[in-house]
Amino acid sequence: MNDILVSVIVPIYNVEDYLPKCIDSIICQTYKNIEIILVDDGSPDSCGQICENYKKKDSRIKVIHKENGGLSDARNAGICRAKGSYYVFIDSDDYIHERMIETLVEGVVSTGADIAVCSFKNVKEDEIIDIHSGINTGSYKLISEDIDRLSYFYGDKYTEFTVAWNKIYPASFFKEIKYPKGKIHEDEFTTYKLLELAKKIAYIDVPLYYYVSRSSSIMGEEFSLKRLHRLDAISERMDHYLSLGKYDWYEKNLFLYRIFYVRYYKAVQKQKMDIDILKEYFKNYKKSVLKNILKTNISIKKKLGYIYLALFPDMYIKKK
Repeated sequence: MNDILVSVIVPIYNVEDYLPKCIDSIICQTYKNIEIILVDDGSPDSCGQICENYKKKDSRIKVIHKENGGLSDARNAGICRAKGSYYVFIDSDDYIHERMIETLVEGVVSTGADIAVCSFKNVKEDEIIDIHSGINTGSYKLISEDIDRLSYFYGDKYTEFTVAWNKIYPASFFKEIKYPKGKIHEDEFTTYKLLELAKKIAYIDVPLYYYVSRSSSIMGEEFSLKRLHRLDAISERMDHYLSLGKYDWYEKNLFLYRIFYVRYYKAVQKQKMDIDILKEYFKNYKKSVLKNILKTNISIKKKLGYIYLALFPDMYIKKK
């Protein structure tokens, strides 16, 4: 197992207060055969120098300095430089348990899975987590059948199976797939494609990735129109599953579109932004619902709910 080189790719921007903790958690991994690719995405603070200082301490570290291009562009730059047969992505304001990479590698090796996924834990900025604590990994859940995938990908584990981090992927999967530059919610455009390539997925329900909730992050900002990229991603998935005749999967994304559209509509109203911009996004939803909703296996009541939103969005949202 230890002969597998894993490339750990860390996109970095404006996180000087969090970066050392992130890098330290990678350096101390029990799985040692890793290369650590730190991508300084034109960070205006001291992140670039922090990366160079760590490079002097650990020969496994490679540093890329580039003009700011966003999270997707930084990940793609790391992928271009990576030499490993597997990739792990870690956001630079987060950190990981010392056994995360070992556990993920063991997941793909012991089960024959293409991708391994672990759980994650939301932590506060000042919360103290012992990343060296003992863990009981238990057994891996092998996900291969469509019915299992649907319940995991679009059930209670939706976030775990949508984010880019908390997973290990074969490098070969990235020959054709790249992260979309200029988008936030970039994993919503990408992870489903990677999971679709996997014949088998190993899941371990142990939180080995620590997601730091901080108010100054992209996801912690108050609503901006960039959030609408998520609707683009969901719409893309709706079209994708329709093309495959997977109407159950289509309906799951239809449901997500409705949830986020209503949420964003209220946010736009609250901040007195131009609601017409959001309504432009809605045209695709309306067209898709009226054309395809009868093909799904959901109840008549649910179908009528989708149609009602499609035809009378303002009235629907007022009732929510």
